[in-house]
Amino acid sequence: MISAGWDPWMVAFFIFAAVTISMIGAGWAQYLEHQRRKQAMDVIKAAMEAGRDPPQIIYDQLSKSGGKPPWSEVVVFTALGFGFWIAFSQADGDSRTAFLVVASTMTVTALGCLALAIMRPGGGGKDDESE
Repeated sequence: MISAGWDPWMVAFFIFAAVTISMIGAGWAQYLEHQRRKQAMDVIKAAMEAGRDPPQIIYDQLSKSGGKPPWSEVVVFTALGFGFWIAFSQADGDSRTAFLVVASTMTVTALGCLALAIMRPGGGGKDDESE
């Protein structure tokens, strides 16, 4: 049984709120990235229609986007794992096994995202190697 004033619905609400906030944040980041790419493409289109070459910086910005390290995922899965480890420590009986499975899964996922964030897959390119 969860003690010290934490009812099971409060734990579930905390987890739901964390997931919801992270999904909204990820969606907002993707929307802003889309708007930035759209504006860059509009600049390229306008320059081509005017018979000029688009500025090289526009192409550089388009090539650098994407492949960002998953630091936000590290934070989200760490928080979720921490919450489920607390729920596991407070649970009784059969529910302990379920909390253990979810807590360990979230912890392993957080560690995997941390490894990906440190190694920055897809973030490097020929510009990174020449500097």
